[in-house]
Amino acid sequence: MEKLILNPGFFLLAPLSIAAFCFMVGVGSSDRFIDWPYLWLLFKNISPYFWAVIGVALCVGTSILGAAWGIFVTGSSLVGAAIRVPRITSKNLISIIFCEAVAIYGVIVAIILQTKLEGVTREQGLYSKNNMAAGYAIFGAGLTCGFSNLVCG
Repeated sequence: MEKLILNPGFFLLAPLSIAAFCFMVGVGSSDRFIDWPYLWLLFKNISPYFWAVIGVALCVGTSILGAAWGIFVTGSSLVGAAIRVPRITSKNLISIIFCEAVAIYGVIVAIILQTKLEGVTREQGLYSKNNMAAGYAIFGAGLTCGFSNLVCG
C-alpha cells in the first residue's frame, strides 16, 4: 500500500478515476458532467450554521494535526541530536513549544469564530443572503486557519 501511494502514477490515476466515477454516477442529470442547478439547490438548502460549525471544527482539527506533525518531526530529530550531544537537550525544547503554540493558536481562533455563531432562521423557505455569507465566511476563516497551521507544523 505504501509503494502504491508513493507511485507518481497514483497521483494521476486517482483523480481521473474519481472523475470517471462521478461522471458515471451523475449528479442529478445524465446529460451534463456537473449539474449546476442541482448543486445550487443542495447548497442553498444547507444551513449556514452547518458551514460555520464545519469551519470551526476544521480550524481546531487541522491545527492540532499540524502541531502533532511538527512535534513528531522536531521531537524525533531532537532525540537523535540528544543521543549525539547530550548537553543540548534543554536548549532545543523551544521548537517543541512553538509547535504547541500552533495548536493553541488554532484553538483560540476557533473560540473567536464560535463567538460569531448565531442561530439562523428561514425566511419564506430560504436563508437570507447575510446568513449565508456569514456561514461561508466562518467556514472559509476556519479552513484557512486550519490548513495554514497544518502547513506550519
